[in-house]
Amino acid sequence: MSTYISIRQIPNYWMTADGKCDPKDAAEYRQTLENTLKEPKKGMPLRMKQVLQALKSEAGVKACGGTATTPPPLPKRLPPLIKLLTSKVPDLYKPAVASTVFPALGAHLHGVKFRYWDNVEHEATFMNVLIGRQSVGKGSIKKPIDYIMEDIKQRDAPNRQREAEWKKKNPSGKQNKDPRPADICIQMLIDDLTDAVFNQRIVDVNNNGQRYIYTIVDEIDSLKKVTSKNSIDVVGLLIRKAFDNSLAGQERVGADSVSGIAPLRWNFNASTTPTNARKFFYKMVNDGTLGRLDISTIIKKTDDSSPRPVIGIYDDKFAEELKPYIDRLEAASGLILCPQAKRLSLDIANENDDVCRLYESEAFRILSYRANVIAWLKGMVLYIAHGYRWDKTIADFVRWSSQYNLWCKMLYFGKQLEKELREEMEIQRQSGPQNLLELLPDEFTKEQYQLMRQTQGREGDGESTLRTWATRGHIVFDEVSNCYCKTEEYKLKYSKKE
Repeated sequence: MSTYISIRQIPNYWMTADGKCDPKDAAEYRQTLENTLKEPKKGMPLRMKQVLQALKSEAGVKACGGTATTPPPLPKRLPPLIKLLTSKVPDLYKPAVASTVFPALGAHLHGVKFRYWDNVEHEATFMNVLIGRQSVGKGSIKKPIDYIMEDIKQRDAPNRQREAEWKKKNPSGKQNKDPRPADICIQMLIDDLTDAVFNQRIVDVNNNGQRYIYTIVDEIDSLKKVTSKNSIDVVGLLIRKAFDNSLAGQERVGADSVSGIAPLRWNFNASTTPTNARKFFYKMVNDGTLGRLDISTIIKKTDDSSPRPVIGIYDDKFAEELKPYIDRLEAASGLILCPQAKRLSLDIANENDDVCRLYESEAFRILSYRANVIAWLKGMVLYIAHGYRWDKTIADFVRWSSQYNLWCKMLYFGKQLEKELREEMEIQRQSGPQNLLELLPDEFTKEQYQLMRQTQGREGDGESTLRTWATRGHIVFDEVSNCYCKTEEYKLKYSKKE
């Protein structure tokens, strides 16, 4: 169906903030719009496309509750655990710390499952990537994570010692090896491993309570070293498997080879710059990898004249206050349900659908699905940590987490994802047979029709097709305007509704 608009109804995006406009720019603006209206067969001019696409990308960011330069604000009242973990950092760093602590918190859960509103069961998988320019303060996340992971670190130490002693007594090639102790379980991994070590850790944590392995790296590129292949593609595959706790591992025949397959339970924290993030995930923006990540950021305004940020002192008192929360996570087991969290996640899913339709952002729609799952999982972790209590602070934090994760993804990857999705749609549109009459406006000349045939690769003058359309009552010829017009019967029966 045709849409008729006045040029005066179109916002002037070439006009300055004070309402003035250069005559040359104004002429170009008017000519651009007139060309758009006069030539529906060709679509809109490139300049207009660029403007609208830029506005659409910005709208995708605003759809998440922030602005083009400012993320959604952290709730003023935070759950007690998050309030504690962010208490030592300045306000600038609080949103990042509030997001990045969850991979470490989730690593304390073992044998725990949650049921989402669609009845799919999930575990506490969190893979966080903190994006920020150099020297912006990404290191502020380390101290809270160190304190969260301290008990696991202490538990790993004797197991590492036992494993080292077993290796010493049973060197490679030894005929009669002592069996490796089955209760060795090491959760914290360094960022330089072989495939054998990585897979051994996966099997060990599964056999010792379905626990998580955990990695923290200063630069995202270091994640390539968690396996022998040193490959970005392998990291992407591991991320996709880990989010769904899919089976991973290896099968080997040799007596000295590590062999075993188990669900991949892997949480990690990684930091990087915007440029490196886009480079690392360039091929993973539209394959499901990006959606499975929890993205956070630190954005400091270049003209910010506030005092230099100072990190507080982490001490025994901080550790003592943290311990009860960690103990509750360690003690949890089995399937844990929270009706309030389930209702909230369904509400957010419905709200995201409405926002997607409002802003017409396909990237937002796709990324919102798992962003909601990740935020809901955070709520479930907080639910357990606070003694199986749900309150408004947790609900507000879950809602903020979903918006914040989406905002960061749209900021750093939204433009690329929107572009790739448009290209996919174009390929799908061109791959099947085209209804030429649907591609034409409601009123068209023979020249417009023939040009449309040429752009679709059709041969001949198409006179027989015009006669067929007329015979079937799809079009009539108006001798006054010398144009063909689609009949009302055709439009009611065949035309796509807008």
